[in-house]
Amino acid sequence: MDINRTLTTMTRMKLAAAAALSSLALLTGCATPLAGKTPDEATRKVMLQNWQNASYNFDAQIGFDKLAFTDADSDGGAKSAKPDIADIIDQVGRSIRVNVSGAVDVPTGRVEAIPELRFERRNLMSSIKVPLQFHAQDMSLLVDPSAVDLFLPSLRKQSGKFIRAKLPAEIASQIPLKAMYQAMPKIIDDAYAQADKQAFSFQPLDAYAGEIGAHYKLRMDLSREQEQKLTLQMLEGLAKVAREQAKPSTDKPGEDKSGAEAMIRLVQGLIKLDPVSGDKSRTVSDIYASRGGDLLALRQKVHIEAPEFSGDAYVNVRYSHYGKPQFVYQLSENDIVDFDKLDLPDWLKDTDKLLPGEHAEAPAAAAPAEPQAQAAQPQAKPKKKRKARRAQ
Repeated sequence: MDINRTLTTMTRMKLAAAAALSSLALLTGCATPLAGKTPDEATRKVMLQNWQNASYNFDAQIGFDKLAFTDADSDGGAKSAKPDIADIIDQVGRSIRVNVSGAVDVPTGRVEAIPELRFERRNLMSSIKVPLQFHAQDMSLLVDPSAVDLFLPSLRKQSGKFIRAKLPAEIASQIPLKAMYQAMPKIIDDAYAQADKQAFSFQPLDAYAGEIGAHYKLRMDLSREQEQKLTLQMLEGLAKVAREQAKPSTDKPGEDKSGAEAMIRLVQGLIKLDPVSGDKSRTVSDIYASRGGDLLALRQKVHIEAPEFSGDAYVNVRYSHYGKPQFVYQLSENDIVDFDKLDLPDWLKDTDKLLPGEHAEAPAAAAPAEPQAQAAQPQAKPKKKRKARRAQ
């Protein structure tokens, strides 16, 4: 027996096994969540994964590349605005931009958004920024009012603090936030599954994909009608969840519609009344995803055609810090003052009564009690006069 030949054979077998294992590892690594999927299936997967992994930072820019208004003529038709006015409108539209940075962390129930409205020209720049936070645990919205406290001197007494407004308990209890969130993956998937398959496509990677490290670029090209249908179907799904979770009212047994469902129906109505033409308006969305299917960026071109105006807008969103979102403001109770404890001017007092609920109805019901008691005495006197007249 040739020992050298045996050792050589064993070495070759080990090398072959190592090569096979390496090839298997490479093949396994290539089997990404988007591999082998059609464009519409890949898009649905990315959108679902983004919702399910809702813990990240985002930065968005919204603005116009073109904006033109039209005037109505004497016959009721539309005509272009005067050239000088049209040019001013277009230039103003292009100079306005909205930047929004923020963080989403569903496990802790926090959302932070810092919108900034900017007007910028070569030698002119103005902006206003209003930081916001939403806390799902107590359904509260926190606002930094420093951008407007110049006009509300009483707010300057709370300088540096966020103002907190909470939904009344009777309204908050009617919003099944947890159930709606849990139902969203199926609602999103069902809505996108109904969209035209021809609206989705894979696109070649571009320079921006290389800049953010994207391995996939998907495109979704929807008409206004298709986009409207998609949105309405999602709202219908949310309304169904709200209706199923609603607790029947003991005071008003015939009214089973929850406050959440009523708000959703209102949004549905507004979308249906949208005057934007469905034939000419379109939204082209480029979706950039990682090898693992995470949504890295969304870049939209929106063409709008309406009776009063037309325009080309853009919406660019970049996602980052998946799993470890970074919040700009770490607020404690010492950094917050409740809205109902503010010393507000008269025109802002009783603002909470604009919200529906028992807290607004109670004062209205109690107020007439005293006038009615006072009015009872004057009503008795005319009867005596009538009797006196009859006696005469």
